[in-house]
Amino acid sequence: MYKAPLIALAILLSGVAGYFFSSANGSDQQGRPGLVIESTSRSTVPESRAVAGLSTPLPAVRTSPIGNRLVIGRISTNVNKYRPRLQAMASYLSIEMAGQGITGVDIRLVDTLEEMTELFRTGEVDLVSETAFGAIELERDGLSEMLLREWKGGVPDYNSVIFVRRDSGIDSLDDLVGRSIAFEDRSSTSAYLVPRSLLARAGFNMVELANPRTSSPPRDSIGFAFADADDGGGGGAVGMVLSGTTAAGAMSNLDWSEAEDFSEDDRRNLVIIHVSDPIIRSVMLVRTSLDPTIKARLATILEQMHESEMGQETLDQYSGVARYDRMEGDALVTLMNARFMYETSGSF
Repeated sequence: MYKAPLIALAILLSGVAGYFFSSANGSDQQGRPGLVIESTSRSTVPESRAVAGLSTPLPAVRTSPIGNRLVIGRISTNVNKYRPRLQAMASYLSIEMAGQGITGVDIRLVDTLEEMTELFRTGEVDLVSETAFGAIELERDGLSEMLLREWKGGVPDYNSVIFVRRDSGIDSLDDLVGRSIAFEDRSSTSAYLVPRSLLARAGFNMVELANPRTSSPPRDSIGFAFADADDGGGGGAVGMVLSGTTAAGAMSNLDWSEAEDFSEDDRRNLVIIHVSDPIIRSVMLVRTSLDPTIKARLATILEQMHESEMGQETLDQYSGVARYDRMEGDALVTLMNARFMYETSGSF
């Protein structure tokens, strides 16, 4: 909570500007969880940002960056993980955008999509990377737009896979009726939202099970449970399938190929019965109201990053991004697939 109103007033009247730095648990000095503002240069952060939450609200529409400084944001409660990644990108963009009159690039982390939407509205953030469903959610109000496709983890798109035990006798999604499937957790795009959406679009009735070890779905439905809520010994969705707790499990094709949580013997005992349409891996969004000249320059810089040694090193630090490219061709196809899945997920 903020300190007494008189103290807040004193800060404002004194004109003191500074930075908010999070503690290890993601709280800033004023006690607001998940708020981090940092600068990539020695210049003073504008007071409107330094006293975020105390100062006069910013205008609803802003075309130029605040104080000629851009802000790159991230939605995450894991400040220690994402701060250095954002700092790397901010430092690179500070150098490359200097010719556009940009004096520096700050970083900002918040906990939720709602908070980031508000920052886009007030003009307090300019650039954000987000995975498919989060990006679609952020652009809904027209406050941000998709600038480029981001090859996060080195790939432009990915799929969800549904797998079963090889000896289960299950060959198709139809065989899952009257049985159950394990999803990883409610926030996972590839291991919950996409596979549940594709099952819903295929016309299957889905019923959540409080405990798949002791309960079964109706005979005309597919039951589901979450691996992160399973008390039976861990191992995620793979463990639940191998143990027979559920008949099937779901994960991304990337996790299937690279997972270190299960052995090759375990992998040989499993088989994929369905692969979703590919969906776009990640997107770089930009504030809609940002000056078009700055948007265009940002797009050019990001598209060319992988061509230089310094740019590639920055991309490696920034979530292992291979490159950025335009939203066209197969990028639009995989985005359309994501939109279909997103719209379906709104029904559950």
